[in-house]
Amino acid sequence: MTPGQRLKAARGALGLSAEQFAALRVDGGRPLAQSGRTVRRWEDDSQDIPGAVMALTIVLKRSPHARRIMGLPVHLATAAAE
Repeated sequence: MTPGQRLKAARGALGLSAEQFAALRVDGGRPLAQSGRTVRRWEDDSQDIPGAVMALTIVLKRSPHARRIMGLPVHLATAAAE
């Protein structure tokens, strides 16, 4: 599985569109990406995924507490979580 495929699977498990994922902000800071288009480029491996984005994605996928802090659903989507 490529990094982009892992990102797409994690985003799906979080129940977020590419646009919603791009708009996520950590501690009120800048959004993760300029647009959903950037996220889709990461997912199709045509653009490198910043390390901080992958790290946050892993934390959000693994931690219900982190999802709660970010205002996301605590439970992952069943099909994509596997």
